[in-house]
Amino acid sequence: MKALYDFFRTPQPKDSNKVRYHARLVVRDTITLEEIAENIESRSSLRQSDVTGTFIEFANIFKQELSNGNSIHIDGIGSFRIKAESPEVRSLKEIRSENIHCSGIIFTPEKDLLRELKATSFEKVSETHRSQELSDIEIDGKLAEFFKDNSCITTQQLCSICGLRKATALRRLQRRVDDGKLSHPGYLRSPFYFPVPGWFGISRNS
Repeated sequence: MKALYDFFRTPQPKDSNKVRYHARLVVRDTITLEEIAENIESRSSLRQSDVTGTFIEFANIFKQELSNGNSIHIDGIGSFRIKAESPEVRSLKEIRSENIHCSGIIFTPEKDLLRELKATSFEKVSETHRSQELSDIEIDGKLAEFFKDNSCITTQQLCSICGLRKATALRRLQRRVDDGKLSHPGYLRSPFYFPVPGWFGISRNS
């Protein structure tokens, strides 16, 4: 099976009239832990439940060791370590431990892994996933169609039905919240957005 790609418009300076495109991977699917465990079970004498339990315990130890400041190396994959950041200061005396935070995870792949992945074959998707190709009117139309069978939508679902990147989908959803077309519970971790009556074919009496 080949990896899928599509062409996306490259952001240009505001005063530039240039139009440029670049190729980017289009994620075919998200593989779950259950599917990985099932796959391993089919290739070995291990039971799926044992594999799942091992992965869960591995994830717990993985987080613990990273938070202890250790680097984790996995043969055939690479090394992981956390990235620490702090505000810029004029003097070392201004540095406080409470101002230092983890801003991400740094992954350094093994050379053999990179070598194998560089042999990946690609093919263009039959249906475009370009975020820039859909207007607000087109997105509203897709939302109206989606809400015929669903009471709410998530950022990931908007990515799927409109072919948007996550950051773009989040901006499009938030814009509709600001415009009074969608409502959001208000806390950051909630992934659900609800149509406001009077929009997207939702009756004001519903």
